[in-house]
Amino acid sequence: MTTNKLYILSTVLLLVLISTNQVEAQKKDTSSQVTLANEFYHEKNYQAAANIFEELISQGEKNGYLHYNLGNTYMRLGSSGNAIRNYLQAQSLIPRNESLNANLRYAINQTQDQLSPPLGGFITSVFFWVGSTTLLEHFQVLILFNLTFWCICVASLYYRKSLWKSLKKISLTVLLIIFFSTGIKYHQLTNQKLGVIIDKKVAVKSDRSAKNITLFELHEGAIILVRQEDDEWVHISLETDKSGWIPKDSISF
Repeated sequence: MTTNKLYILSTVLLLVLISTNQVEAQKKDTSSQVTLANEFYHEKNYQAAANIFEELISQGEKNGYLHYNLGNTYMRLGSSGNAIRNYLQAQSLIPRNESLNANLRYAINQTQDQLSPPLGGFITSVFFWVGSTTLLEHFQVLILFNLTFWCICVASLYYRKSLWKSLKKISLTVLLIIFFSTGIKYHQLTNQKLGVIIDKKVAVKSDRSAKNITLFELHEGAIILVRQEDDEWVHISLETDKSGWIPKDSISF
């Protein structure tokens, strides 16, 4: 019995060690690839740099700075649509990065339509911090204040003073605000799908066919909301209440 336990324990430890070594090796490989891509970028070999960044992202690397660097690379390549797409993806991960936000504004100003990301309406103007924080940060603060609230509740059972009652009400109010804020952020990420036009020009149609009426035109780099996907077509809308259908391959999201 003891021998079996030792065998199982040693096997588990070996698997953990192998897994840890694989993770470390992967981190080193990713770091070396990023270094190589940055070298290509500084050597003005932008396409080679873009290829490496795209490969890392396709492998599941979820890093705002990768998207930011890829956005900069696409700007150098003259592909404003792909640049803006990556800036938006980077913004969802590092929303308070001033250089990123400045580059996104610059890229949008270079487009013909100059369409910025939607503001989100009245609710997001009330919960103004939603746009500058990530969903992970919302969950972290929610957990922290949840623990704080219950600690105060426990303390108020032992210290029956008005101060603890006031702290309990205040912490509950803050907790509810954070809860609703987290719900808004989650709703935005799961229901508000942004897309970016990557073709030089695309005609927005009244229905899912190139033969239908052209309602208006959009150009490369225009940021739109994706409302519905239907085979080779997507239904999109703008904040100005304009909407219509465009081919799926003319948009990136």
